[in-house]
Amino acid sequence: MTRLGLKFLLLCITLPLLSATAISGAPLKAVEAQLAAGNDDAAMEMLSGIVSRDNSDYEAWFMLGVTQARKHMFTQAEASFKHVSSLKPELAEPHNNLAVIYNEQGKLMAAIQELEASLKLNPQYITAYENIGDLYLKLAARSYRDALAKGENPALRKRYERLLHLRDGGVAGATTEQVAAKQTTVASDVTDEPASNKILNALELWRSAWSNKDLAGYFAAYGDDFNPGERFASIAQWQRYKQKVINKRAVINVGIDDIVIRPMQDGTYMVQFRQHFRADSYSSDDDKTLIFRNSPAGWKIVREISR
Repeated sequence: MTRLGLKFLLLCITLPLLSATAISGAPLKAVEAQLAAGNDDAAMEMLSGIVSRDNSDYEAWFMLGVTQARKHMFTQAEASFKHVSSLKPELAEPHNNLAVIYNEQGKLMAAIQELEASLKLNPQYITAYENIGDLYLKLAARSYRDALAKGENPALRKRYERLLHLRDGGVAGATTEQVAAKQTTVASDVTDEPASNKILNALELWRSAWSNKDLAGYFAAYGDDFNPGERFASIAQWQRYKQKVINKRAVINVGIDDIVIRPMQDGTYMVQFRQHFRADSYSSDDDKTLIFRNSPAGWKIVREISR
């Protein structure tokens, strides 16, 4: 089973349970060897040659879709998996993989529809059950976030924070009572709840401004004492660079998940999360750390670390 780097969801690219002879051919075995060696481009070239010679080879189409998805070539991967479904409409796996792609593009309802189609074809498909549960959690978090953007609500804020701290294990397939119990026992590294609320607000303002290409709002998220790192001689130089790279993108979408907030001895707070950056034809998924310090203007970013 090959995962598509989606830590925040258990959506995975899976090969269907093919017959014993499905991948016994020499061409596909050679492709598998290229994939195992990490040579995705060579594998895609070989697979493209196979399907051009035999448009009905659904195993090759499926492997091509998997490889394209790994390369973030989502438009091409979508077409490949849809072709697999046209050749083998009884297979549930292509619908699961389309859900992965739609999730990456932020099309959550389309992803859910594909998972529902997958479960209709195979009611025993456990991965699809897990995935659709994770998507509903993500939809709930998005709804809470949008509601809080329109006005602060302490009760809703607490539910939102609990939801952000839910982890993959033990949630999908749980009863309402089990989820509620998990929510009430989720451990938090934050000891100062008012501070954590304000930091989460500051984090969301930063994320939203970046996604909306709102440079004024984006730069306002950083403190006057922000350390831009050794690459830049000053904050002004860093701002000129960021303005250039943000403005050259037609579309930017930034998602964040798996947020953990920790107070530091110097009064700052370390905020660690998984960042999902999508812009035009470029995308990345990275672990990120922001250091926040309180100031007269509110909580501001004073250091930024990407891995």
